[in-house]
Amino acid sequence: MIRFNFLRTILLATLIVAAAQTSAFAEISERLEIFNDTPQIFRALYVVPSGQQDADWGNDIVGEGFMEPSDKRVIYYDPAYRYYHIKFILDNYEEYILPNVDLLDAWRINIWLDDIEYKVNKNARG
Repeated sequence: MIRFNFLRTILLATLIVAAAQTSAFAEISERLEIFNDTPQIFRALYVVPSGQQDADWGNDIVGEGFMEPSDKRVIYYDPAYRYYHIKFILDNYEEYILPNVDLLDAWRINIWLDDIEYKVNKNARG
């Protein structure tokens, strides 16, 4: 009986630690949808806190394949950083960097083309 209680206590403690870590992670990350609202195909897409892109752009959000026009990707970002740089590479390997995009209260951003300039439209949480 003592052994059963001991195992039950260990299992309960493990579950409590796992739940605390999950809720702690949820508190430091925000969900963000990124839409390709351009007529161009994205070969790669990167989102990094401002000031960190020089060291490493991190993982390609597009992943395998391409991000077609009207496609979206979902990322989770750290809201402790307000400004992020967004870099995308088109199918023809042209690179664009959108500097200091304000993600405060954003739940979706749309990357779009205005004449020859790429821009971001931020949709705030309501």
